[in-house]
Amino acid sequence: MSESEAARLIFDHSLSRSRVGRTGVELEWLVLPVDDPTRRATHEELAFLARSFAGRLPGGSLVSWEPGGQVELSSAPHDSLRDCVEAVAGDLAVLRERASAAGMRLLGAGLDARPPLFTVALPRYQALRRHYAHFGNGDSLLCNTASVQVNVEAGDDSDGWRGRSRRWSVANCLGPVLMAMFANSPVARVPGRPEGPVLSGRQLLRLQVDPFRSGPLPCGGDPRGTWTRYALNTSVTAIRSAPDAGSRPVPASPFRCPGPAGSGGVEQAEVWGPAPAGLSLRRWLRGSGPRPVHRDDVFHHLKSLVAPVRACGHLELRMIDAQGGDDWVVPVAVVAALMDDAATSDAAASLIASASLTPTRQDWLDAALHGMTDPVVAGLARTVMELALSGLRRLGASAAVTGTVERFADNHTFRGLAPAHLRWPHRTAVA
Repeated sequence: MSESEAARLIFDHSLSRSRVGRTGVELEWLVLPVDDPTRRATHEELAFLARSFAGRLPGGSLVSWEPGGQVELSSAPHDSLRDCVEAVAGDLAVLRERASAAGMRLLGAGLDARPPLFTVALPRYQALRRHYAHFGNGDSLLCNTASVQVNVEAGDDSDGWRGRSRRWSVANCLGPVLMAMFANSPVARVPGRPEGPVLSGRQLLRLQVDPFRSGPLPCGGDPRGTWTRYALNTSVTAIRSAPDAGSRPVPASPFRCPGPAGSGGVEQAEVWGPAPAGLSLRRWLRGSGPRPVHRDDVFHHLKSLVAPVRACGHLELRMIDAQGGDDWVVPVAVVAALMDDAATSDAAASLIASASLTPTRQDWLDAALHGMTDPVVAGLARTVMELALSGLRRLGASAAVTGTVERFADNHTFRGLAPAHLRWPHRTAVA
């Protein structure tokens, strides 16, 4: 591909789903052996569990695996918040039941206290591991973190709540507030920083490891142009053997992540090599790489981008720590109300303007470190929660969902607390 062709592909793909109202979620869980929660499940134990998840679950979700053995439940996109929560709750019950039958239990927490260990060594994960080794803490980032990733539609060309510019702005400008509200990965010690209540150690890791790849993007301007420049200027993590270089189909791994449509249940025996140091996608397109760039290379590169808000056709909000029990419902409901209820979106846009919320990288770092202990952030979080609760009623959320959000708000947000505050005695350390 030429640089202009790749730029057009990225621009067109970034926020391509112009309808609004659909919601999806990706739930990551730490997997703990029941017999000894301090050890990690072995590759064989996880593979035994993985083999029980062939195809989609009854509610349409897929199961995949992260490098440290974290399990991920990825929902289908659902036409309403109510449908999304009901389908995912049913699929999660199946996941929990099968994990229990395999001698495992699922823990909803943003950061794993156990030493990092690569358990699911797919070629793509190995390539990421080599790349992150240059920054430090890469193994912890890949193996010891878990999140709730909320997916909403990208929006269209209009100026109001349905427009992609508004939706991008709300997601990015309120991102640090959402991160503080749902911080659930407290750490006791961060090298180079004074002792103190670090509430989202997961997000701190994300912001420190390969900072450009994982850092926040501007809230304003055309989000498609912003995303295109970011993608072109970000370093390439690894380079596969060329698509026509003779790779052969092999049986799918029990840890196989969902592949392209029509993959036929097999993977290619891929060979990943390290990318030259400092090679951005733009420089590769201009001829600095070991071979020409193919369309698949662009999509593999896009998959490696982990900004707090990712443009992957839809919007994927990645700043939220994994939540305990069934509290994953709360961030899904809050984001759906902010994005898909017109009055709530308008109120959120007014809040962003009145408070001049244009968060910098330092604002994101501060939110990870201090979260709801910052009175300004805590005040914004209370306002956002009040707006969301009002919006949920207009969205037709079920009484069960609304009740779950109200209980969370009463126990946490309205008291100036995040889940991390209640887990503080069980805090861990970022090595």
